[in-house]
Amino acid sequence: MRAHEQVIVHTDQSVSSSDSALLRAGLLAYGVGSYVIGFASLLGVILASLGVIAFTGGPVHIGNPVAAGFFDLGLLLAFGVQHSVMARAAFKQRWTRVIHPAMERPTFVLATGVVLLALLALWQPLPTIVWSSGAPFVRGAVTGVAFLGWAYLFAASFAINHFELFGLQQSWRGFRGQAPVPVPFRERWMYRFDRHPIMTGVLVGLWAVPEMTMGHLLFAAGLSAYLVIGVYFEERSLRRQWGDVYEAYARRAGTIVPVWLIERKKEGPR
Repeated sequence: MRAHEQVIVHTDQSVSSSDSALLRAGLLAYGVGSYVIGFASLLGVILASLGVIAFTGGPVHIGNPVAAGFFDLGLLLAFGVQHSVMARAAFKQRWTRVIHPAMERPTFVLATGVVLLALLALWQPLPTIVWSSGAPFVRGAVTGVAFLGWAYLFAASFAINHFELFGLQQSWRGFRGQAPVPVPFRERWMYRFDRHPIMTGVLVGLWAVPEMTMGHLLFAAGLSAYLVIGVYFEERSLRRQWGDVYEAYARRAGTIVPVWLIERKKEGPR
């Protein structure tokens, strides 16, 4: 949801070329470590959605299905709060007065990775089958659609700037003594017709499963609800930030996430 978001820059706290080599090397190492953890968490979500790794609950085992469901909802809520709060511009403005701007995005990626990995490790399995396809051809076709969804997500990350999205570019610029730079408004590849292709890829990957258990249904539904709500508020933010530029873009490019309420509110009563 960050395709057109600007980076908050406080030049008075930017890393300069006169900073110690140790500090600058630390910024780079921090960025690389954050990238590894953040990318690992995304890979974990993909593998769990594809059924390659199973939800086991880790050290926590709740036998009651209702209690297990509420526990899982708590894990989703923790992810939603972390992801939403740290993504807000007001939080970033305060946060970058405490840390170097080069650390802001890597810290967000690191925190997201830690929360997601904890969610995957602690998620309580609810093995009741909701739907299942026994036909090999159908299972293969549905799994193929899921692969396409996740591939679409990765392509979308590179269509903007994969390394900026995951904080590596900011760490590299900090290592070189350069301040973060604002993210330009850009329309490349699928962004020309899909305003939120990363979200599109996630939704396809979450739901294109040949066998849906109650646990996976709760996982997919919870993340999907968060994405829909998140995109709703991001659309409002992007319209405030970019004004007529984004309005014109929104008329050219659609989105799989339902943001029709924004359009209706903008148009006013009929």
